[in-house]
Amino acid sequence: MLYNRKRSENEKVILAKISEYGPMTKYDLAERISISIPTVTTNVNKLLKEGILQEVGVAEADYGRKPMLIDIDYNRYFSIGIDIQKHSIYYCLMNLKFDAVMEKTIKNTGASLENSIKIIVQSVLASCKLRKENIIGIGLSYPGLVEEEQLLLKKGPNIGETNLSLENLRDELGVNIYVGNEARLAAFAENVIGVSKEYMNSLYLSIKEGIGAGIIVDKRYYTGSSEAAGEIGHMVVQKGGKPCNCGNRGCVEPYLSTQTLIETFSTTVSKEISTLDEVFSLYDPGSNEHKQIMREYVEYLVLALNNIFLIFDPDCVIIGGEMSEYQVQIEPLVREVMGDVHCSMLKRDRRVEFSALGYKASKYGAALRAFEEITALV
Repeated sequence: MLYNRKRSENEKVILAKISEYGPMTKYDLAERISISIPTVTTNVNKLLKEGILQEVGVAEADYGRKPMLIDIDYNRYFSIGIDIQKHSIYYCLMNLKFDAVMEKTIKNTGASLENSIKIIVQSVLASCKLRKENIIGIGLSYPGLVEEEQLLLKKGPNIGETNLSLENLRDELGVNIYVGNEARLAAFAENVIGVSKEYMNSLYLSIKEGIGAGIIVDKRYYTGSSEAAGEIGHMVVQKGGKPCNCGNRGCVEPYLSTQTLIETFSTTVSKEISTLDEVFSLYDPGSNEHKQIMREYVEYLVLALNNIFLIFDPDCVIIGGEMSEYQVQIEPLVREVMGDVHCSMLKRDRRVEFSALGYKASKYGAALRAFEEITALV
C-alpha cells in the first residue's frame, strides 16, 4: 500500500506557515510558530528529506553564516478532487499551492462509481505524467449523507449510489480516500480559498437540484453527532406542502430547488426548458407573471436565509451551487425582499455573499480535504 505517512502537528503547521508567508528560514519559523529551533530543525529536516520542502537560497544576515531559505516544492504532491452529481462527475488535480492544474468533466452514466473513480485516477496519472506516489489523496464530494471515517456514501435522495463503502477501493488503489458531503466541502473550500476566508463562522447554502448546507464554526466544518448537520433542504416550511424526495412534505427543497424554478417558469413560456440559463435568458422583468414567479421563489430563499441567521448566527451566509452563477440576476431582488422582512430578532447586518468558486467549490473542497493530512489549512 502507498498510504502516505501521518504527519506531526508541527510538520503540518510548518507547511501551513510557509504556504501563508512564503520562503522562510528556520529561525523565522521558530519565531512564528513559537517552538524551539531544535524542534523546527528536526521537522524541517524530515520534510527536506521527503522532498516536500526544498532550499531555495539564502537570507540576508547582518553577520555570521547566512541562513538558508526554505520553501515548499508545490509540485511534489497533488490531490484529486471529485464531485459526484446526478448527470456529471467533475474532477480536478490540485497542487500544494491550492491551484487546480487540471479540471475535467465526464458524464455520470449511472454505472459503477468505483470504476468511474478508477478511470479518473488512471486518466489523471497518464495525462499529467505522475506516479501514484505523487498523489497525497483522493477527495470525493457526495450529494447526501456520508460517514467520513468509514468512507461510506450513505444516502443521496437525488443520486443512485447509496450505502457504498470505498474502503476496498482505497486498498485497491493504495491511495488515501476521503469522503464528504458536497455542501460541507464547498463551505470548506470557500473558507480556505474563497469568499469566506476572513470569517470565523459561515454557512454555505448549496442551491442545486437538491438543497444542502455546509457549516463552518471557528474555521472548522461542523458535521454533527451523526454527520447529518446541514440538511437544511429537509426542514419543513409548509405543513402538508409539496412532496419531497426524502419522503416528507413541505420541505425547503421542493420550493427552493433549481428544478422547481425551471419547472414553474416552463409554464409561462411556449417551449420546454431544462436549465437555469434558459430561465434567465427568457426572463422578462416587464412581465407580471415572470416577476411573480421569481419573487415567490426569492421569498422562499430569503425565508431560508433568515432562518439560518436566527439558528446559527453566522458571520455570513454564502449562496452557492448552481444559483451562485446568477448573482447579477437575483441579488437585487434578494436584497429587496430581505429589506421587507421586519423581525426584531434578526440582526441588521446580515451578510449574504455569493460563492467565489461557483460550481467548482465542492470538487475543490474535496481536493483540499486530502491536503489536511499534510498541512493545517485553517
